[in-house]
Amino acid sequence: MATRELLDQFREELQNENDDLRSQILELRQALQVQNLGGDEEEDNMDILIDSHMRDVTADPRPQMSSAGLSVNNKQFKDLSNHELHQVKKMHEKDHQTEHRTILDEPLGEIMNKCINFLTFSFDGYTKALYEAEIMEDVYDDKSTYESIKVHLIALTLFIRDDENILYIGILLVFLSIIIYLVNITTS
Repeated sequence: MATRELLDQFREELQNENDDLRSQILELRQALQVQNLGGDEEEDNMDILIDSHMRDVTADPRPQMSSAGLSVNNKQFKDLSNHELHQVKKMHEKDHQTEHRTILDEPLGEIMNKCINFLTFSFDGYTKALYEAEIMEDVYDDKSTYESIKVHLIALTLFIRDDENILYIGILLVFLSIIIYLVNITTS
């Protein structure tokens, strides 16, 4: 008997939740109709967006996986018009459609060319990073040993972070290790 009472109570709570959701959808539709009466005569697909949003909210109980978390974390979305929401969606899709070019997409000749150019122009890049590190640390002349080491370490960090320098340093270190290995094999 207690199980039946719990089941009835659960059904009643579920019915109350569904009624609340229906009332929220009705309020949203009424608010949209009031906005559309202001002179926009073109067809609006906001009811489809609202229904999909409510379906997302009720379908997945995990807030981080549904759009319910979106409304909690991004309160400014409720103030956006339909056009602005579609623009945001287009920008999001455009960002995820662009393919980022990696080193694996480049031909071997271009990689070797960039490695050689890296060797040629790396001193200029390091000098720029050194000047930037001196400006950051506000140390120019009469540096102590500690300050000099500190500035050079900061400059090295800035140089490595620049462009794709770390990638080409890695490639050059692999080539250097192969050369050392071959020299070691031939001399022993």
